[in-house]
Amino acid sequence: MKLTDLRDELNNRAETTDATPDLLAGVHAKITQTKRRRKAGALGAVAGAAVIAAFATGLIPGLTTTTPQPADDNPAPKDYVNNGMTVPGVREQDRLLKGWVGAPGQDKLDFSWTAKVQETRFQGICNSTAASTPYITVSINDYVIGTADCDTSSDATQLPSGSSVSADSALWLAAPDGKPARVVVQLTDQQGRPVKAGDTQVALGIYQVPPATSDDSAPVQAPPTSSDDYLKDGIRYRAKIGGRTLLSAMVSDRGQNQIDFTFTATGNQLALIPFCTATSIQGDFPEYQASISVDGKRDGSVSCSTETTDAGRGSYASAATVPPPAKGQQVKVSVRLEDNKGRPVDRPQDWIGLGVYDMGKQRTVGTTRLEELVEFTGHNYRLATLESVDASVGHLELATPANTPFLISHGSTEDAGPTVVVRLTGFGDENSSGQAGGYVTSGKSARPATIAKVAFADVDSKKLPSKITGKLFAAIYLPAD
Repeated sequence: MKLTDLRDELNNRAETTDATPDLLAGVHAKITQTKRRRKAGALGAVAGAAVIAAFATGLIPGLTTTTPQPADDNPAPKDYVNNGMTVPGVREQDRLLKGWVGAPGQDKLDFSWTAKVQETRFQGICNSTAASTPYITVSINDYVIGTADCDTSSDATQLPSGSSVSADSALWLAAPDGKPARVVVQLTDQQGRPVKAGDTQVALGIYQVPPATSDDSAPVQAPPTSSDDYLKDGIRYRAKIGGRTLLSAMVSDRGQNQIDFTFTATGNQLALIPFCTATSIQGDFPEYQASISVDGKRDGSVSCSTETTDAGRGSYASAATVPPPAKGQQVKVSVRLEDNKGRPVDRPQDWIGLGVYDMGKQRTVGTTRLEELVEFTGHNYRLATLESVDASVGHLELATPANTPFLISHGSTEDAGPTVVVRLTGFGDENSSGQAGGYVTSGKSARPATIAKVAFADVDSKKLPSKITGKLFAAIYLPAD
């Protein structure tokens, strides 16, 4: 998938958590989507003007000389200019750490950069007059960050936002703090395959991003950690994530392509959460996946698209046992690194892992399960209100709380076709939609009470199906820290 196709989503400064309806009980998998704060997946440029450190000069009484006020202790970085192209020193509040510009007709940039583990934006820029322009793929120490259209805008301030990588990104496993890393910027096709383009010039800016602050979304803090967490090589499965409790976890040695371990079941529903750093760009089909087995039976797989070393926050796979294993039962689980055709592969530079979580208390709507206690942007929220109607009704309304942050989840229990979504309105520019058959969770800052409206809609503005089955639902979560 071209990361630029997600540009509207990526430009929203909000936090995303991924959730699915309960796959452990055989429910059709639908990874929920919510906006993820400070994350982007396209390579481009961030609009903004350079920040100039100003000096105020005044005449001191009794003296014949002028004395400038002290300069900014952290002056704005200078623009990087080479081969007739400019990489701006500052874009909005992002500050340039490293700039690199290739010569005209150079299809690949290859240089060294000493990484600093912090939130970093990788800003690709390229100019081309070709009728069919190529794409840019960026990788660091063979860790693929992303690919995007080769932007041809002559006004650099109008380029799209770049690819932002957080301080807990799995990228930093491949490019540790303080050690030189190899950066490769390659002209490619949409599937990430190298191409030649004699009339194209490529540049890259690596920017430091300032710490995030809460805006109109939910408050943000670093997720809590504890001594009971499972931690290896900087990869962490936290002991508690919302209402989930870690039962067991394992992370491979680097380059190991399969791990196996046993855990003791609690009798409750489980989430099996794999971790995998093997990244590549292969259009709509990621090249590598983590395949999970339960008691020797293949049970599902998740594409290798790891974004954080906080591994327990990842997407989870199904479990073959319905109902879940009996309390006290010993269960063997395995995770294996495979290509997208299910064949085992070896990747000497990569890690895989698996965490098994007890899902905690849940509330059901039809075939969908909602967790009663969830974590969002580092804070816990508890389910306070849940409303549902038959899908045939097509809409519902829900009052939101006043003067407190909250979460709102909305969705439906059954798929209604590839273009049918469940749309949330009542929040101005913060409205959101999610595919029918799943649910979306959005974080909201404290505000006056309002009426949230949830309804089915067709993204192509077509008439809705005459019969939509299942339930339409919405839920409010209140702070529980």
